[in-house]
Amino acid sequence: MKFKWHLSLLAFAFSLFMAGCSTTSTPTLSSKLSDADKNQAKVERLLKDAATAKPEKSALLKTEAAQILLSMQAKDQALNILATVPLQLIPAASRYDIASLRAEAALENYNPEQALALLEQIKANEENAYTEEQELHRLYLLSTAFQQQKNALAALKTLIKMNRLNQDSSQRQTLHDEIWGQLRLLSNEEISHNIRSGSLNYYEQGWLELAYELKSHKQLDTQHKAFANWSSLWESHPATTLPPSALSGLTQETFRARKIAILLPFTGKLAKPAKAIKEGILQAHLRQKSSGQSPELLFLNSDKINSPIQLSAIINEEAIDFVIGPLNKDFVAALATDQHLSTPILALNYASDQGRDNFYQFGLSAEDEARQAAETIWKEGKQSIATLAPSTNWGAKINVAFSEHFSALGGKVVTTTEYIDGSELAAKVSNLFNTDLSTQRYKTIRSILGRSAEFEEHRRTDIDSIFIVALPNEARQIKPILSFNFAGNLPVYATSHVYSGRIDPIQDQDLNNILFCDTPWSLNPPSQDKILLTQLRENTNSRFGKLYALGLDAYRIFPYLNQLSNLPGTEIQGETGTLSIEENGLLQRQLLWATFKDGTPQLIQ
Repeated sequence: MKFKWHLSLLAFAFSLFMAGCSTTSTPTLSSKLSDADKNQAKVERLLKDAATAKPEKSALLKTEAAQILLSMQAKDQALNILATVPLQLIPAASRYDIASLRAEAALENYNPEQALALLEQIKANEENAYTEEQELHRLYLLSTAFQQQKNALAALKTLIKMNRLNQDSSQRQTLHDEIWGQLRLLSNEEISHNIRSGSLNYYEQGWLELAYELKSHKQLDTQHKAFANWSSLWESHPATTLPPSALSGLTQETFRARKIAILLPFTGKLAKPAKAIKEGILQAHLRQKSSGQSPELLFLNSDKINSPIQLSAIINEEAIDFVIGPLNKDFVAALATDQHLSTPILALNYASDQGRDNFYQFGLSAEDEARQAAETIWKEGKQSIATLAPSTNWGAKINVAFSEHFSALGGKVVTTTEYIDGSELAAKVSNLFNTDLSTQRYKTIRSILGRSAEFEEHRRTDIDSIFIVALPNEARQIKPILSFNFAGNLPVYATSHVYSGRIDPIQDQDLNNILFCDTPWSLNPPSQDKILLTQLRENTNSRFGKLYALGLDAYRIFPYLNQLSNLPGTEIQGETGTLSIEENGLLQRQLLWATFKDGTPQLIQ
């Protein structure tokens, strides 16, 4: 927590001696001694007198010595002396200063138990001996100790109590952010249990119910509703008027654009994908238009407007509020680093890990699929994997993305095998599992013996799963070949490339038990937008058809980009996946998982 507390014992000596205590008189020190030497000599005299004094007076003398050492910046030496002072022998006001100073030192040494024991001794304040500032400081130290103990609930309650006592409005936002940070550490089960316990006060109950509502709804639109409903029920709660910074997006209006530029390559080699994306955008636009106001769309050919300077001129001339596109990777990279454009842009490709403010990148990245596959396989407890991929550029990119991410998670890619086409698969898989070596050893032994010998072919045993990169035709060959090489029992994982997008139980029987990730567009029952597009186009269920989904999602998500950026963990359900935004403006797609049963994809919950 970013609070500055000014601890000192500067008033100790006067307050102690005004209580009727005095030190033993001593001869005047030589004027030739430095101030430091004089102070050190005085400390030594005080400690010497304390050694023979009665307990009450000894405690006061040690405290005065510690105060002098603190003024000399000798904190460790002062703390060592104060550790020998019984707190019950010290007046209340000074008792607080000593205990809190020792508690601070304990927390600096990550000893929360010692800090809590010291703070417990200054808990009672029946005589109003402590100031409000001191009580706030005590609560701050308590919350720090609980956080060091990983006791989020106790830290949370302490911060809430501190927030109620605090009169400094400039610190309230920081406190609310700290409270929310502790709430995020609690599980839904912990929050639900405490809400039902009946042991919470009004403020605690309100905070926990807010956290429960938002943890129960990850979708941005439902979070908006949940926060609005909570605010109407808890209108007197401090978080209603001053929400934590992390929730600022929930109080913001969605972005409204009067004019949007659609920047796509309508000529050249990317013209066909661009046309599909455009049709997806238009479908989403028409649906919005039928239910209310919608922005004007301006379509720009990125083959002709292909530099940040040209785009900036068009934006200014046409009063553009938002840009969707471009698709070309080099153009995306140029826009990501350009400092002249401030208009929000949603690029439809990934070209850079970093981008300027209001620059977002969104696409159908096969490498992202590979990384999600790596995470799923690791979470399922697989540690040693073999990969099988075509020796093409796209195959290599997917395989490298998977292997690097799986290794970073702690897994081991035991071996990687590349193939040119389906005709190589039988030999490549045999070589992958060393079954060809097993057969060769048998032939060698038989030639030496001159007769047949007992023989049981077997495969290598250091692999617990397989990751394949393959299109449907190759994938249909791989599973039978694995079974032939005694690896039919190994789980096989893949990207969406193994599924054509069309249900074909007869052809896809050989894909049975392969686990793969794919989009809601491909695996969920068709949405109304997909049904309408399917009536116009025959390729919506192909891999190419996902470009329609990209256009739909790009148009639907643009009003929420700022809110998603300001609300970590929130998401929007799209046709291309469950969408969220990282800090660098990259949109992430969380895909669905399915497996083939009787030649038909079945969702895995």
